Amino acid sequence: MGTKDSKAKEYLSDNTRFSEICNYVLFDGEKVIKPEDLKECDTTEVLSVFGIDKKQIVKQKWRDLLKSVSVKHTGQMYVILIGAEAQADIHYAMPVKTMIYDALNYGEQVNEAKKRHRKNKDYRSSDEFLSGFTLDDKLTPVITITLYLGTAQWDGPRSLAEMMPQMDERILPFINDYRINLLNPLEITDFSKFETGLRPLFELLKNASDEEKLNDLITNDETFTKVDVETVAAINLFVGTDIKYDEKEEVVNMCKAWDDHKKRGIQEGRLFEIYLSVQEGDYSAKRGAEKAEMSLDEFEKAMSKAGYKIPEMV
Repeated sequence: MGTKDSKAKEYLSDNTRFSEICNYVLFDGEKVIKPEDLKECDTTEVLSVFGIDKKQIVKQKWRDLLKSVSVKHTGQMYVILIGAEAQADIHYAMPVKTMIYDALNYGEQVNEAKKRHRKNKDYRSSDEFLSGFTLDDKLTPVITITLYLGTAQWDGPRSLAEMMPQMDERILPFINDYRINLLNPLEITDFSKFETGLRPLFELLKNASDEEKLNDLITNDETFTKVDVETVAAINLFVGTDIKYDEKEEVVNMCKAWDDHKKRGIQEGRLFEIYLSVQEGDYSAKRGAEKAEMSLDEFEKAMSKAGYKIPEMV
């Protein structure tokens, strides 16, 4: 797993953010799933099956995140398992990837039922014994959400059928399709359904390619006056900004930080102009140091670090 995907997994592991993603995808933003209702699950999906030669085969995969949650519906409670896969880049086989994770989990549930029934010796028929699963057994639903944190438009397949070639339409009803539950910030039109740091992150991801819109958002939207440091770090990583902040602080005023960022950019641009002028011999390194308000030694080191050379070094 790449650095970005690892950081995304770490960022999403927070129950408040995780529940907000689930509620947006599953319940159109309604607060059905609460952070305190989530329980961390083992992300290792292991399925033991028997091949035709009767030898045991073990398949093992690791999800990014998997949590169980109790949901109340029409006065009754039921449990579902929700997995999240964070993608910093487009994955062109995502339907197969999520299908495998879900299938492994369902297979493991059947295996656990088989172990339980054999221990309790409560099979009621040979059919149940051979199945390892009784007529009364029920599976816990498994839902996988794919969160895309890239800045390019997602052009990958969203279902298994999209990964297949054109074929006789009479065959299609016999092919089980498998679609992904994709949360793509670039396609969100109403960000008000997010109340955590996901809102500023998603808004900036959507407008990452337009610096003017980024500037308008950060300087005019009150949401950006108080952004938690974890989200600022995520914004720097996924949006590609370079906003400086104090890691000891809990929240960051991104309006001020963005203003400082722009001022640094202007200052750096001015320095690069001086470096280039010195390198091309327009004036001496000493004069360049004076214009940059630095000592000659500091100037030469900074110029070299930036990839420029003073004439004597050419």
